[in-house]
Amino acid sequence: MATNTAIIWSPEASQEQFIVYIDDAAEYEQWKQQPEGGKDIALSRFVGTFSVFKTATGVGHTGTLGEVSKQELQNTLFGGDKNKHVEDAIVLILTEGKPHKGDLSHSFKLTKNPGRGAGEVKGIGAQQGPHR
Repeated sequence: MATNTAIIWSPEASQEQFIVYIDDAAEYEQWKQQPEGGKDIALSRFVGTFSVFKTATGVGHTGTLGEVSKQELQNTLFGGDKNKHVEDAIVLILTEGKPHKGDLSHSFKLTKNPGRGAGEVKGIGAQQGPHR
């Protein structure tokens, strides 16, 4: 079972939720315990992808995810500050966000009709045995 940890943060007075995925929850917890300005654990040790995501609707953390543009991050999270980058947004989300663990192994399954065999896709014809 593939489990991932997402750090989810929402700005005040907004329903948008911004998401950063981490690969190593233990390293993240150690990083978070260090004082501001003195963090000596590199983000690359536990951050999965240096990107910030949100759902297509922007509300909630489930659904189709898309990467947030640099301009949107600057405008939404930093009041239009052009000197802020994706890494700054990631640090903000990691610092103020909340962890959410989930099983993402289902993301790659093809479900034709879950009412018939919980999503199993059965082959037909030549796919079910030797050719005759």
